Amino acid sequence: MPYKKLLILVCTLAIGTAAFAAPAKGALPSAHFTGTVEKYDAASQTLTVKHNGRDSTFQVNDKSQVLEGKEKADASALSASTGRSVKVEYVMDGATKVAEKIAVAAMHFTSAKKK
Repeated sequence: MPYKKLLILVCTLAIGTAAFAAPAKGALPSAHFTGTVEKYDAASQTLTVKHNGRDSTFQVNDKSQVLEGKEKADASALSASTGRSVKVEYVMDGATKVAEKIAVAAMHFTSAKKK
């Protein structure tokens, strides 16, 4: 009899743990892509990033977080980011890569040495 109660307890805990460990419905797994900003088209809200000669295009929306260095930026700032390093965290929506976070490397200014 005590084994039956123990078995019921173990099964209940196993099922409960599995339910809490399951990912939320609708949550899409994210991925990342690192490269160089090739171009940003504000009209279509698409960002093209190049890595090892391969272009990847990402859809940018109102929920996309854009960072320039450590500072938050507007998506329109991506137009001036051509040639800079970027890391894009995205999710797949069908065949479309939707950007969740776009981190553009901060610009580094070098001071000219006076002679």
